[in-house]
Amino acid sequence: MRIIAATSHAPSSLGDLIAAPYLGALSLFAGAALRRDISLEEAADLLDAEEGTFGGAHFDTLAWLLEVRAFSSPALTLVMPEPGRIAGLVGGPQAVMAALAGGQALTVGDGVHASHQLTIASPRYEGATTLDLVRTNVPGTSTHVAGSEAAHARERLYRALSGSHERLREYDMIPEEPVRPDALPKGWALIEPPRGMPATHAHAARLAGRVVSLAEAGITQATASGEPSAQRALEELRFLAREGRAVLAQTLSYASPRSTAL
Repeated sequence: MRIIAATSHAPSSLGDLIAAPYLGALSLFAGAALRRDISLEEAADLLDAEEGTFGGAHFDTLAWLLEVRAFSSPALTLVMPEPGRIAGLVGGPQAVMAALAGGQALTVGDGVHASHQLTIASPRYEGATTLDLVRTNVPGTSTHVAGSEAAHARERLYRALSGSHERLREYDMIPEEPVRPDALPKGWALIEPPRGMPATHAHAARLAGRVVSLAEAGITQATASGEPSAQRALEELRFLAREGRAVLAQTLSYASPRSTAL
C-alpha cells in the first residue's frame, strides 16, 4: 500500500483518502502545483516520500514537473481505458498496450497538442512496491483535454448509482465506506487531497475511487460465479466501473486556462 499525504501529519481516517490510480496521484499533485496551491518542490517531495522515487529509477519527479510548468498551457489528462477500448490513448502500439494492461495512462501536453504519454511498466519482480513510469514521446499529436473542473461529476455518479441502489448491498458495494488498503486495485494508491482542492471536487473523486475499486472487485467475483444472476450483476458492475472511471479521470486531470497559463 502507498499513502501519499498532502500534510506533515498522518491522515485521521481512511475515509479522508482518495483511492486513485498511480498516474492519477501524479496528475493531482502536479495540478495542485501548477495552480500554485503547493510548490513544485513540495509536490515532488510528497509524491516521493513514502516508498522512494515516485516513478522508479528512470523518472525524476521534480524535473518532470519543471518541464510541464514550462508549457504555455499545460494539460494533464488521465485516461482510464475500458478494457479493450483505446479511446483517449496516444502513442504507438507498445504504449497503448501498456496503458490497457495497467488500466491507466497520463497524456501530457500543451493545450490540445500532446507532448508525451506516461504509462506504467510491468513490475520487475513479484512483490515490487515501486512502479516504474514509462514515457512515450508523441509531439504534436492532437488529443482530447479533460477539464480540471468537475462541477457535474458528482451528480453524474449519483445518477449512475441511483439505478442500482437497491442491489449495491447484494454486491457488497457501499460507496460511503472507505476503501481498505488490501482492496486497492493493482497500480493504485491512497491519496490525501492536496491543499486547494475544493471539498466538493475531493468528494467526487473520493466517491468515484471507491465505486471503481468496489466494482472491479465485484466484477472479479461475478466473473468467477456460476450463479444465474451473475450476468446481470456483471452488466451493472461494468456500467458503474465505467462511470466511476470517467468521473475519477475528470476530477484528477488538469487543464490550464490560456489566460492563466504559467
